[in-house]
Amino acid sequence: MVNLKQLTLLIIIFISFVIGYLFYSLNTIEKEKIVVNNLENALLTASNLLEEEKKQALSFSMLLSNDKELLDAFIQNDRGKTFNIIQNKLIQLEMIQPKKFRIQIHDKDLNTYIRSWDFEKSGEKLESFRKGLVEVKSRQKPLVSIELGKRLNIKAISPIIQNEKFIGSIEVITEFETLANILRQRGYELFVLLDDKYLDVAVDLMDNKKVKNYVLCNGIENLSLLNSLENINIKQLAEYGYIVNSHISLGYFSIYDINKQNLGYIIIATNSNLPMVLEKRGER
Repeated sequence: MVNLKQLTLLIIIFISFVIGYLFYSLNTIEKEKIVVNNLENALLTASNLLEEEKKQALSFSMLLSNDKELLDAFIQNDRGKTFNIIQNKLIQLEMIQPKKFRIQIHDKDLNTYIRSWDFEKSGEKLESFRKGLVEVKSRQKPLVSIELGKRLNIKAISPIIQNEKFIGSIEVITEFETLANILRQRGYELFVLLDDKYLDVAVDLMDNKKVKNYVLCNGIENLSLLNSLENINIKQLAEYGYIVNSHISLGYFSIYDINKQNLGYIIIATNSNLPMVLEKRGER
């Protein structure tokens, strides 16, 4: 028979265990809330920064498409002069935005005319895989988007119009590194992942690091976080959400092209020591 003292001791032990478990659970829930709130803020920051990057690229593209000196050189078919003008424009801009933009000009048939990073390359036919260029030529209006080309990046395209006729277009290209650097300063790592089924177009990404069926489109510093993504079924991710577990905490949202075709995901990850798995997913 259990005497009164033993029973009292057992009750005290049981109550202590329950209280301890409750405190542990409440502490875990509070930590989860903090992590989730931080991820939500990081996702919002990333989204806002992307929109800002797009606006900057589009503004620069539109300014260049109306630059008289540049247009005169282009209309005169003086590639050397056009190239030098572009370089001067970039030098001026880099005083404010260091090494942020690249520029490409296309002729009326959507072939490469000038690239700011490669003077020798011209005449490459782009119409078959550059949806943004086709859209701008058709509508004769500026356009900015995350677009698939030989790489995946932000492309802002403006038409070049002479006597109300389309004679070419000018494109300002920016990568995801500015966004990645800002997030990294706040304790996050950015992963821009492209579905590898698009590598037949994005040929410059062929040798990039891969995570399952996705290819990494930006530079990273934390390889352990990249390796942690191997434990996630990326194909099953929804449009937007987050995942928190004992190894990693991350938020994500889908990337779409101008035709609303899913290209991949932007993932923002941070280290987490939470002991419990928590997932929140939206509808596909």
